[in-house]
Amino acid sequence: MSTRVGEVDGRRILFGNTETPLWPEDGISKGDLIDYYLELADIVLPFLVHRPLSLLRCPDGVNGECVYQKTAPPGLPQWIPTRRVRSDQAALGYTEYVIGSERAALAYLVNLGYTSFHPWACIVDAVDRPDLMLFDLDPTEIAFREVRNAALLVRSLLAGFKIRSWVKTSGGAGVHVLVPLDPVYSFEQTLTAASTITRMARQREPSLFTFDMRRARRRGKILIDVLRNRRGATLVSPYAVREYPGAPVSAPLEWSELERSVYPEDFHFHNVRARLRQRGDPLLGFFAERQSLAPLLEGGRARRARPMA
Repeated sequence: MSTRVGEVDGRRILFGNTETPLWPEDGISKGDLIDYYLELADIVLPFLVHRPLSLLRCPDGVNGECVYQKTAPPGLPQWIPTRRVRSDQAALGYTEYVIGSERAALAYLVNLGYTSFHPWACIVDAVDRPDLMLFDLDPTEIAFREVRNAALLVRSLLAGFKIRSWVKTSGGAGVHVLVPLDPVYSFEQTLTAASTITRMARQREPSLFTFDMRRARRRGKILIDVLRNRRGATLVSPYAVREYPGAPVSAPLEWSELERSVYPEDFHFHNVRARLRQRGDPLLGFFAERQSLAPLLEGGRARRARPMA
């Protein structure tokens, strides 16, 4: 296995075993993944910079064991920032997180065997004030057309409160509906707002949605996992390459695309860069569109709603 010294934006990095296959059936090596994240860094980093990160590590490729890791790995260079962040559970104390920073840090972490990045919905200097609300539509044994319909319903319900939303695939079977927020609300308020929309969706389509977190009870249903709006929860970053066969990507979409017959497997490592060159990034400028939750939180429905626990 080869080792080489590379330079990324003035940072010297010792790259090792870059030919290691990460997705063997798809012909994707560790070096390929490093190049991918470096090429897409300008559109990925706005969702990572200054945020605590959980990381997915697949040192032997996706056919081996993959582990989600919150704690920063030992021996990081000083130019990769870390921060001790308090847990919501007092017994757990503090955790030392990697903080999203720069292109070279992406390359360094992929070189260690990390394949995807999972940021908090807030920056590390405001860990109690989210700047993003997430609706994670998680289907179980149901046609993807129903997931598309569910996402469009969530968009419509939010629009009823004059709240604009964006959408991306999860990289798995589901869809993420995203709302950029003014960072003035607590996680509890954000969860209340998301729970309100979710209950409205269930009232509108009771046969489509479920609140049951148990997968065995969810066949033929879609769970809107609003608990992703709790403090410390994460979302997979846009354009992350997922650990599944085919190397699917969590791909931002235009709403008009979701209204047509698209599927999660349509977006993967081998085609997403060409797609970006042709169509641009649907999430470009996302955080410049921060919005207020006041129309939703001040409504009668929100006052009656209790956050989903």
